[in-house]
Amino acid sequence: MITDKEFLVFQEGIFKPYFEKYIEFKRGKGEKVSQSTLVRLRGLNDSLNRCSNTLDIDRNIVELILQEKDTEKEASRAMRVSDLRQFNAWLKALGVQAYQIPAKYMKKVHMAFKPYIFSAEELFKIIEVSDHLKPCRRSSNYHRVYPVLVRILIGTGIRIGEALSLRIKDVDVTNRLIVVYQSKNNVSRYVPMSDSLSGVALDYVSGLLYRHNVEQYLFVSPYTGTRYSYDAMRHIFKKIFAEAGIRTPGGRLPRIHDIRHSFCTLSLNRMLDSGMDLYVAVPVLAAYVGHVNLSDTERYIHLTEHGYDEFVLREGALKTLIPEADADEG
Repeated sequence: MITDKEFLVFQEGIFKPYFEKYIEFKRGKGEKVSQSTLVRLRGLNDSLNRCSNTLDIDRNIVELILQEKDTEKEASRAMRVSDLRQFNAWLKALGVQAYQIPAKYMKKVHMAFKPYIFSAEELFKIIEVSDHLKPCRRSSNYHRVYPVLVRILIGTGIRIGEALSLRIKDVDVTNRLIVVYQSKNNVSRYVPMSDSLSGVALDYVSGLLYRHNVEQYLFVSPYTGTRYSYDAMRHIFKKIFAEAGIRTPGGRLPRIHDIRHSFCTLSLNRMLDSGMDLYVAVPVLAAYVGHVNLSDTERYIHLTEHGYDEFVLREGALKTLIPEADADEG
């Protein structure tokens, strides 16, 4: 169902009702159309209304809309091209004359940044270091918080922001579930916990003085009385990574978010090792980590040497199942 609020700022014109139907179509085939996608489609609607008084989108209109902008990032332009290409293909399927964008516009966006993928041994080392943190003058409880937080990040792959936003009520130790409410792209989901992680969470919650206040944050900073900040997390995690002796090939310390990348990669390998078909494994992983599109998960899969050849052989066919989507960080 398309809400009035979503289309309130869509410019009136011949293309507006088609964009409404197009968004319904995308959602109908399982895509969760994010706010950033709506913003881009509104902009495309505005551009088409300025350039044409008819539904026909010819080559001149396409070239005009897709002109390169001096200050535009390569990834942003790639998304504009993808949006118009998909919309034109959808119009053509309806019988509308819409120019099909040639391959020359579809430039591959190269990302210079590569995340660090922890090995299983390094993840165990991170846990070991977090278990031996000692209380200090600045904080009397981080030696209790970080062993649990580290295990949640490693064991579930949730985002650090999602972990810091958890409230006591969101941890269901009876059913071994973490409930993530309205995270990125307004997506909520249930995240299963292993038996061992559920046990750690139960011990932690049972020891909280405020455990009966289920609306309270799970991890409360002693300085602010509210949830920990990302800056606080980054500071301690750098200490943990350094103490564990983990650095990237370039000599820098890894990022907290690299744990999520590692979770996706290692989880996929485990699923494939268990005999799960690739066509099943990737959608399952996408749902688990809260990606709105399979292509977001594809960007998180940084294959280790094990299983690489198998994936390369089948990846071409897999791409036909993955809709083009936002380039936002997952």
